[in-house]
Amino acid sequence: MAEKKNEVIKKARIEMNYLTGEEAERRLQWLREKWEMDYNSDMGQAKREGLKEGRQQEKIEIVKKLLKTGMKVEQIESIVGLKKDEIKKIQENI
Repeated sequence: MAEKKNEVIKKARIEMNYLTGEEAERRLQWLREKWEMDYNSDMGQAKREGLKEGRQQEKIEIVKKLLKTGMKVEQIESIVGLKKDEIKKIQENI
């Protein structure tokens, strides 16, 4: 009866029910599932970034080898797919 007259008591009862019993268990389960999904998403993103970085590093190593053989920058550009200025930077660091 007090709940009908007082909104604060009504809200307190709703909150108490939310934090205890089955509602709390459902919320914890939801939080666990959300954490797992976020974790898996983050790990997938990290893997994609790592693979991209690895491919870039491999291209740099190939460019270095081709430059050491005396191949022209334009030829390397068409083979490896890096821009001319990127190849020239690599050339400066050899």
